[in-house]
Amino acid sequence: MREQEELEELLLRDYGCIVLFLDPVLQKKYYHGFCREYLAPIMHNQMHVTQDRDPFQKDEWRAYCSVSKLFADKVMEMYSGVEMIWVHDYHLLMVPSFIVRKIHLVKIGFFMHAPFPSSDIWRTVAVRLELLRSLLNVDLVGFLMFEYTRNFLTCCKRMLALEYEYQKGGFLGIEYEGRHVILQVATFGISPSKVESRLLAMASGKTKVLGSDAIEAACRRAKRVVSAVDYLDRLKGVAPKLLAWEELLTEYQHYRNGYVLVQVCVGARNRIQIQTAPAVEQEIRTIVDRINEAFPGAVHFEVRDQFGPDERLRLWCNSDALLTTSLREAINTTPLEFVLARHLAKRPAGVCVLSEFTGFARVLCGTLRVNPNSQTELVETLDLALNMSPDERQARAARDVAHIMRCTLEAFAARFLTELKATATKRAEDFVCVGFSLSKFRLIGMGANFKPLDNTETIDAFQRAKRRAIMLDWGGTLAPAADGSFFDKRDTAGYALPRNVLDALATLCADPSCHVMILSGLPKEKVLAAFGGVPNLSLAVEHGFKYRVGNGKWQTLGEGDDDYVGWRSVAQSVMSVYATRTHGAIVQEKGSSILWNYAESDPEFGYMQGKELQTTLQHVLADFPVAVRTGKGYVEACLKGVNKGSMAERFVDVLEADGAGALDFVLCAGDDSTDELMFASLNTKLGKENAKLFTVTIGRKPSEARHYLDGHSEVVALLEKIATLGFAAPGNALGGMGAKSGGMGMGAKMSASTTNLAALG
Repeated sequence: MREQEELEELLLRDYGCIVLFLDPVLQKKYYHGFCREYLAPIMHNQMHVTQDRDPFQKDEWRAYCSVSKLFADKVMEMYSGVEMIWVHDYHLLMVPSFIVRKIHLVKIGFFMHAPFPSSDIWRTVAVRLELLRSLLNVDLVGFLMFEYTRNFLTCCKRMLALEYEYQKGGFLGIEYEGRHVILQVATFGISPSKVESRLLAMASGKTKVLGSDAIEAACRRAKRVVSAVDYLDRLKGVAPKLLAWEELLTEYQHYRNGYVLVQVCVGARNRIQIQTAPAVEQEIRTIVDRINEAFPGAVHFEVRDQFGPDERLRLWCNSDALLTTSLREAINTTPLEFVLARHLAKRPAGVCVLSEFTGFARVLCGTLRVNPNSQTELVETLDLALNMSPDERQARAARDVAHIMRCTLEAFAARFLTELKATATKRAEDFVCVGFSLSKFRLIGMGANFKPLDNTETIDAFQRAKRRAIMLDWGGTLAPAADGSFFDKRDTAGYALPRNVLDALATLCADPSCHVMILSGLPKEKVLAAFGGVPNLSLAVEHGFKYRVGNGKWQTLGEGDDDYVGWRSVAQSVMSVYATRTHGAIVQEKGSSILWNYAESDPEFGYMQGKELQTTLQHVLADFPVAVRTGKGYVEACLKGVNKGSMAERFVDVLEADGAGALDFVLCAGDDSTDELMFASLNTKLGKENAKLFTVTIGRKPSEARHYLDGHSEVVALLEKIATLGFAAPGNALGGMGAKSGGMGMGAKMSASTTNLAALG
């Protein structure tokens, strides 16, 4: 314990580093288990398909989450109002979720040092949503290459239905739960000043490089040296490299004398032994022994627990070429060290042969890129490198040196932190945490004025008002939202609402000063089956295509008519063609619109087909009073001006045009995206800050509404409460059942009402 305390003090004093000590059992499950055995192959695009046991172990996942929470707790111990927190790599993917549970105002950045896999690989992860949502709880996410960024965006689109957009400054952004998550593509470098100081120390004799005598002896004996330093990991591609070197010596006789491959393998990563190292080492030694038996001295092979920076720099200065053949790798700074070391040591420029699957192959323009899976290509590229003229080597190296000197590690860190600091400033009232489980937890941006509906304030405004309008969605607002099977039902008894809801609506509609409208996307017959027994209740069906005010006649909203000749058949025929060409897409007909739904299709292909369909429909329907619009997972052709927003405006206009005066209380409540049009229209028409307007969304989520309630039961409770109140007009009290039309005999008329809940509106 004393040793730990002394180590903590030393690291904090000399390096500003805070230590987190882990229990050995927890560390093994966390690092060797979940990180290295489960996540690392996934991140490098490797699927778990050959294991004898399930690669996902719940105890290892729990250990991963426990360590993430320990890191978050350690951050909270040191937190003193700092503005930014920077989290690194896949080992700490869950840390952001644990941090934002406790503090919302801090800006969090995350940089992924590993590759990010394709969506087909990521979808095999047992906890894919937990990890994705945690990563989206940050403000800035950085990746080394655009390829990895693209993979991440595809995963977000396919698994969370999130879209992205390009922004000024070369950024990509994802709109997630009312927050804007910025994506950055940036490659870090090394510190040239530190490399130079190490080289000067070695040249002056201040630093002695121990343990490299055998390597230096091999280099001195050789005419040309090709070198490599890799971990003992199959993904580093050491075996393919040796096989290519063997073929080069076999096919080209002049390379058999004086050409040496120096291969150093490191068996520990961050001083932690690589579990697969012994098996990989045995495989490599078999190949090395075979090569040296046929071509003595052609390969110098060493395995080290560590191979420090001074040893690497000495090796680079003695080498003519660097050969890296990783099968999948994001970060490997050895090419940067090789190029810079030879430049600073005034040695002739060398040649870098890099696998195209390593991150810096895209960054260093002077390198020779190679596919390590093609032995023929490897051999040909090695031959090209070893025969390259000094002038070409120098020209290639000059370009890379300029990049290395410009894009340093310090410049990368400064840029990332500058961009993190530039993200939107947070305020506590703008955010709320939703969800308890790791797969559901998320930080939601609400907006400064978004708050829970104050029932007392609402009731007071209702009592003071003389003319009131209430607009309500159906499913999810007056009753729980049902599943999609509701839309296929034909038994109207299945649409019945709970009696207490109908009683409250009937009481409200019974008074001349209170006007209530139900707005639904369902057909007329289904809405009437549920609400037709409530006198004076205004109804709008199919998003307002048809409506009635009170007990009045049914009217049509929009420029066209339901039977407008031609447009429906044209739209339906075009959509059917695209549905045939797009697996999972279907055509859905409604009274006022036709929908091409690709929610069950491949998201990217469906989106591409949808954009093309939108263009085609706009062209063929140009002469009809029809609008073509798109949303998440659908393309819709509908009559112009038909939506819940237009219907809400029409309802207000009709009520205020009857000569009885302006409305002084408007309550509008809904739960889905179509209801957002109501909120937006009323905000524009009446003024968003208007004290008489109460727009309410159901559930905590980004919305055009100013208020929210947590569920439909709170809406029903509010309606029941105001239905028992007295009106502002003297002697006019709610609760009399016959104020507008005489008694309606609720017991008889509402006998069909049951506790069988209605479905989506």
